[in-house]
Amino acid sequence: MNNRLEEIEIRAGNACALILFFSVSDNPSWIKKEIIALINGRAGRKIKSSRFTTVRRIENPLTGEGFYYKEFHSRGLKDVLKSFLGLTRSRRAFMAGHLLSHAGFSTPEPVLYGILKRFFFIRKNFLITKAVSGHITYEYFKHFYPLPISPELLDEKRELMYSAGHEVGRLHRAGFIHGDLRVGNLIIDGRGRSAQFYFIDNERTKSCKELTERERLRNLVQLNMVGLPHITRTDRLRFMNAYLQENPELLPDKKNLIRNIVLRTKKRRQQAASA
Repeated sequence: MNNRLEEIEIRAGNACALILFFSVSDNPSWIKKEIIALINGRAGRKIKSSRFTTVRRIENPLTGEGFYYKEFHSRGLKDVLKSFLGLTRSRRAFMAGHLLSHAGFSTPEPVLYGILKRFFFIRKNFLITKAVSGHITYEYFKHFYPLPISPELLDEKRELMYSAGHEVGRLHRAGFIHGDLRVGNLIIDGRGRSAQFYFIDNERTKSCKELTERERLRNLVQLNMVGLPHITRTDRLRFMNAYLQENPELLPDKKNLIRNIVLRTKKRRQQAASA
């Protein structure tokens, strides 16, 4: 990503300013015409999301290309303070998305992020990304591998698990920790060994000089929490074997690593069940 960002300010009512930030290589001219309608909920198709976000799908009227508008709602005082300092969730997601892309990882391309300000206060902050093909992990497995899985699809599913392990292993080897690596934050496009994995919801994704054991385990436990019957214990081991091929320095402690993942996953499931 070009480090320099362009900035556009649009008047949005009495004492309100809409400010858009985008890399110098982008030209979001058509989005500028839609942005007021988007932030007021009058454009695009609403997509199911968490209670702390609003997501709408929009299309370029000239090309038909798909985009997603994601508005971030405050989760409490911490978000308010960060926004006051300019560290909005939309900005963090925009920057992290470009870092991942620059490092050779797949993620929906961030087009711009923006804020709606009234005087000195940020009322709204949002991110616009290009749409990508593929399915969220849960939908992907249910669509391509209906139970019972036929023998001819078993090998393909095994290759997919190897590919996923290699990609997550490569992510960690490159020094990235995803902020919330649940399988719901992975989009899969393609089949078997040729599948492409898109990392989404990157607002807390960060690049580290050296991963700590705690951070590594957090991501691996988040992934291991998946409860799909399509993914067997053997599939999980396939994933880990591929992951360790990308991080061979962990091989001497393989048994302890797997044991810790299993124990922490069990603990998190118990906590979720009692909540």
